[in-house]
Amino acid sequence: MRVLFRHGRGARMRLVLLGILLCTAYAGNAAESHAKPNILLVLVDDLGNNDIASWGDGRAPTPTLDALSASAVRLRRHYTDSTCSPSRASLISGRHPVSVGFQADGLGLSPDLVTLPKSLRSLGYRTLHVGKWHLGEALEYEEIQPGQQGFDYWFGMLNHFVLQGPGPDGRPVRRQPTHINPWLQDNGSAPAQHQGYLDDILTDKAVELVKSGVGEKPWFINLWLFSPHTPYQPSPAFSTQFPDTPEGKYFAILSQLDHNMARLLKALEESGQADNTVVIFASDNGGANINMDNNYPLIGKKATYTEGGVRTPLLLRWPGHYENQDIREPTVFMDIFPTLVSIAGGNPPKGLAGRNLLPLLEGGSVPGFDALYWAGDSGGALGMTYSAHLLNEHRFFYREPLGQLHSGAVTPAIDKHKSEDRPVTEFDGKQASALIRGWEWQVRPVPLKWQAADQNSPGVLTGRNFQRAPVFGGYSLGLSLRQLSFAGGAQTLVDQPGVWGVRLLPDRRLEVRHGGTLQLSEPVQADGRCDSLVISTHVKPASTFPFPGPAKARLLLYWNGQPVLDSDRVLERPDTAKVLSNPTYIGAQADGKEAYRGAPLSEPLLINKLVLPEQEGLALSDMLQRLCR
Repeated sequence: MRVLFRHGRGARMRLVLLGILLCTAYAGNAAESHAKPNILLVLVDDLGNNDIASWGDGRAPTPTLDALSASAVRLRRHYTDSTCSPSRASLISGRHPVSVGFQADGLGLSPDLVTLPKSLRSLGYRTLHVGKWHLGEALEYEEIQPGQQGFDYWFGMLNHFVLQGPGPDGRPVRRQPTHINPWLQDNGSAPAQHQGYLDDILTDKAVELVKSGVGEKPWFINLWLFSPHTPYQPSPAFSTQFPDTPEGKYFAILSQLDHNMARLLKALEESGQADNTVVIFASDNGGANINMDNNYPLIGKKATYTEGGVRTPLLLRWPGHYENQDIREPTVFMDIFPTLVSIAGGNPPKGLAGRNLLPLLEGGSVPGFDALYWAGDSGGALGMTYSAHLLNEHRFFYREPLGQLHSGAVTPAIDKHKSEDRPVTEFDGKQASALIRGWEWQVRPVPLKWQAADQNSPGVLTGRNFQRAPVFGGYSLGLSLRQLSFAGGAQTLVDQPGVWGVRLLPDRRLEVRHGGTLQLSEPVQADGRCDSLVISTHVKPASTFPFPGPAKARLLLYWNGQPVLDSDRVLERPDTAKVLSNPTYIGAQADGKEAYRGAPLSEPLLINKLVLPEQEGLALSDMLQRLCR
């Protein structure tokens, strides 16, 4: 009989030693987890360079932020986006907002995207979001909520337009925002009204989470406050301290924001966590320049791609590690994700556009930028608004929604309170459009997983569920149809069950199904070798605030570059996001029926823009050059 265990003296000694080793290993793992710093990321709304006294003209009532700035790493040349949603999308995803579907608005972050909280949670962090979210217009989809993007707990509002509460049916209603007695959600529950001032309530929750976070498991608190965003509604405790003027009212808001920052930092100190907490203070975009010049010495304001619209202060402090230094190299919001993951001891995910700034924080260098680009696309007659800041040439261009092209100077790092006046060589329209076209090819193609067709099944596209179907914003899908034959019955070219599809009918017309809507093209003719089909859409839902208007859509079909359908019938997104996870079948239905009878279809080309024969940047002709090659 084989003896598996022998309990002699030697064996007992080996067991004791094994136990000691196991305990040592466990203690080491626990110590390693405890050594990871906590992370407090405070993002404020519309705070410009001049809204911190030590960064601007010195008049802002911000003693707490000035003290934090004096003790922190000051990133003096930091770029964001010009409005709320795209900035937040780039921060949380580490990618350019256009590449993840935000330009400026977006349906939501696709569930398969790796986000900052997902990465930190995988490193053992407890992840907590407090405050404004504003990462998706599909408020009816649970999948856009913070809890679906890597946060263990969240408290706040999905955007600032729902702060006045839901409608009589319990559904969200977009209305004028408010800072007073807001309606907030607790971890996805139904909105409930809270008494008091919005940022005070959010700071109360963050302080509670800081104090309850003492322990071995590190935490990441993502506090996204609403101040100093309009409407300007300071609480009486602060408004009485300043003159009853537009500037005085704004100073009261800054003072209240500064007070809430003081409460947060005090909570860290009193709980004994200050030395082991990385504090980041940032703003989503430049100031609005309504009651005062928020962005001095930068020129421009929020919602423009000027320096004042896309430059904000950024502070990072970890006592004993990263303190009191100025970084003058250009940085962007996308850099925060990989940098925080590295500080937490992890490896940033592959595919991020942001850079790990640790070498820069430690006195070294990181790969620089030659240029930075932005774009927003309404899909309407106003066309695309866009900008490029050519950092090496110290100049930028910015195309307004109404079509006017501006040129200006890129401001150096802000460590002195005087902007430099330098002559700027202006850009012409063709030069600007060519630069934007080249950049768009880098960010607009939607990266999908492609499984080629075989004898028994069609090709399959999966991934990026919130970008893979034409249900929000701009969308263009290009197909190369080789050895086309019209003989026989209908042929399915695209089929995403429950969402949309395209069929080639025996009468040579194309049928587009979108939800319950069917539309037919003009008859088409075969080229003989390869025929290109581009399905291009722009879908805009109805809105009540801040830009009231009905739902609008445009559907264009191009056959070998010629329009065969141009429709403005309204297209609506599905009632549930679950169907958006359905695969997109190319060349047949899901069960293989109605198969395309030509050569097997190659991987389609998908970009997130409505394409037209004549337009700035990437246009229809650019797509056609990549089809039927």
